[in-house]
Amino acid sequence: MKYQKKLVHFNIKLWDISFQKFLKKELLTACCSATILGISPLENRHGFWALEDEILSHFSMNDRVFGDVNFHMGFIKIPNRYTLQNSIAETIITNRKIGIIGHLKVEGFLKKYNSRVLTRIEIPKRRARFQRMTREKYDVVLSEIKKYCSLVDIWLVAAGIYAKPFCEHIRKNGGIGIDIGSSLDTWVDEYHSRGHLRKLLKQHDEKNCLFE
Repeated sequence: MKYQKKLVHFNIKLWDISFQKFLKKELLTACCSATILGISPLENRHGFWALEDEILSHFSMNDRVFGDVNFHMGFIKIPNRYTLQNSIAETIITNRKIGIIGHLKVEGFLKKYNSRVLTRIEIPKRRARFQRMTREKYDVVLSEIKKYCSLVDIWLVAAGIYAKPFCEHIRKNGGIGIDIGSSLDTWVDEYHSRGHLRKLLKQHDEKNCLFE
């Protein structure tokens, strides 16, 4: 049942078995080949994440270079400001030619950092009612990556389950891809897509109320 819910979440048809098998293979390849593999810190390995060590061992990935899976939170925009939570993240997006993989239009925000979006490859928004992700659409993204990779300084990817495979294909084409996930939502002032973003907005609003 949980598997079916995830298929809905990522716009995959229940009966598209060939694409499901293909995506599983792509995910495993991406994780095994990642330059830095994001995993959860030890203190956060509970619930579903408690399986992480077992999964890493099963697929012989214990010798990888690991990073904090939550590093992308540094790319969250502070509410009502054009400032990110982490200064290193700001340096990464400053004075760049950028490729975006996601459904949000963040060109205006990136102009504040003197950066230009050379290409934005759109994929269906999660839980899209009338859009589906298929092998054909997936291959179109790969084709666009190959087309623009030599022109782009850095790719910012917000594509859910597809982000890791897309970042791997960017790497194979000589580029740099960073999966910043839902942090991209905040660049268009959307803080309701994730629990941690709603919490951040609430804390910001409460703080402002204290000084009014």
